[in-house]
Amino acid sequence: MIKYTNILLAITGIIALVSCEIHSSDNGNLDNWWYLRQVENINGNDNLNPNLNPNVEDYVDKKVFWGFIGKLMQTQGGGAGTYLYRFEQSGGKLRVYEPHKNNSKSSETSEEGEKTSVKIDPLVEAKDLYKLEVHGLHMKEKKDADGNPVYDSDGNVIYEETFTIEQLTSERMVLLNEDKTQRLYFLAW
Repeated sequence: MIKYTNILLAITGIIALVSCEIHSSDNGNLDNWWYLRQVENINGNDNLNPNLNPNVEDYVDKKVFWGFIGKLMQTQGGGAGTYLYRFEQSGGKLRVYEPHKNNSKSSETSEEGEKTSVKIDPLVEAKDLYKLEVHGLHMKEKKDADGNPVYDSDGNVIYEETFTIEQLTSERMVLLNEDKTQRLYFLAW
């Protein structure tokens, strides 16, 4: 009986280790829900203390959240809806790209004539990029070395924004956009 118990414990331990490996990511403290608390408009004023800077906008009442898991990011709140993105974190940088509008389920008819629910999350078009600004994002066309727009495999223009990660702990995150015009202050939710 003890032999079977040891085998069962060993198998359970292996399954636990494998499942942890499958669901883990290399995102470290980034994997979290983040509450956007303040946006500092720098405009040449690189003051690190937002309490002394008159160019800080309080975002507490807008209830804007960013969430990261795996290689997907979600933003929501501020009356602007919910959006999904891909992201990369490397070398103290955070690149956010491929914004999609998170639509609710819609009805579609199958070949057999049955109604099915399908969730379609279309890419955000250039004319709608301004909607992401409520979430603290100012995405631009990705450009190649010659200054031409870069397209994905489906022929869509790739929109992106890159941030310098100035602070990232389990409780706080501070991001500076690549133009150095805005600094975003987050608290873990």
